[in-house]
Amino acid sequence: MKNIALTIVLAVTVAACGSKKEIPELIEGNYRAHTVSFEENKPVINLEKDNLKEILILLHHRKSPGEIKKHYQLSDSIWNERINYLFGEGLIKKFDDSSFIPTFFVLDEENGASLKKFTDSLGAEMSGIAIDRLNKIREVYAKIPSFKNIPFDYVSMFILGGLIHDGAQLKNYQDQFVKAFIPHRGGSNYYLSLIQNEEANSSSPKIYETRYYNYPAFTLGSFASTVYERNIATYATSELTKNFGKPAAESDSVYQITLLNELVWMSKSGGYKPPAKILDGFKRYGILANGKSTIPVLSKVDRLRLDELSNVATQDIINYFENRQTLFVKWYLNSQYREETSYKEWMIWVYKLITAKTIDVLIEKSYIKTLGGNTASFILEK
Repeated sequence: MKNIALTIVLAVTVAACGSKKEIPELIEGNYRAHTVSFEENKPVINLEKDNLKEILILLHHRKSPGEIKKHYQLSDSIWNERINYLFGEGLIKKFDDSSFIPTFFVLDEENGASLKKFTDSLGAEMSGIAIDRLNKIREVYAKIPSFKNIPFDYVSMFILGGLIHDGAQLKNYQDQFVKAFIPHRGGSNYYLSLIQNEEANSSSPKIYETRYYNYPAFTLGSFASTVYERNIATYATSELTKNFGKPAAESDSVYQITLLNELVWMSKSGGYKPPAKILDGFKRYGILANGKSTIPVLSKVDRLRLDELSNVATQDIINYFENRQTLFVKWYLNSQYREETSYKEWMIWVYKLITAKTIDVLIEKSYIKTLGGNTASFILEK
């Protein structure tokens, strides 16, 4: 606990209210956008156009409108147009008489290194929850028919990562700990972050996300760190052709459906084997291990039972955060984020950073086996 308190004190010196760096230095490096939304349709926001992302980053660093307009050679009318757009989308608010600041979480490299020290210490500690609850998790897992022929280790990334710490668990955290209305931005309700240089080195922030890819008969789900996500929906054309036998005349999306159908047929018929080239590709990419699929196919009924798995650890996770509320409040109040985004929105991203470390520790200790790489895929029947 002393180490955590020290981290809070150090953070005060890092979280300056402005930056003396010049604009080119402030916007260099890669800023990746993340959203958290519990709506069926993922929010659509394009910050890559019209230097919108760079404007938001510079406002976060307290650069004045005059400095930004001068750097990008923007007329007053164009500046006002872009500011009005950002304001209308709920992404900025008035800061003083003449400037604006972001309303969401912008994590630059300097603040990111400081915050990561804090969240990593908590994430490593919180890994004990999943370890303590592992027998109960396995017990619930064994009762779900869709997992009947799949060893727990093969889908441990999906279960201990995606279900116990993300997905429905994130919704539980929102409802039972955060207890706030999700910010309304544009036409959607969502939390937003911009994070600089994710996973560039050991001191860089890291985020795991659950993503979904829709196909006519099913949905492919994917849980992975956002930088290293790899699944059937993201394989390059060259990989599909060389390693899975995709015909040159067939589109990637059509052949992705072919591969997913093969996995569905394998799950429903224990003796079914895909064509040789596809089978070789599945083995090469860790989709098959010892003749068994590492990608579960979940029926509509079993999808509803996934919440049972998440709920095994819910109360422990909520208690963990509630018991450390004072720590979080102190860190937040000693940061520049108190002027930008709400404490509740900040805590969503703190949760994501903490659980990223938790998942990494579970991998390091071999509770999570990454047989198919660092991505856990799953298929949901419609």
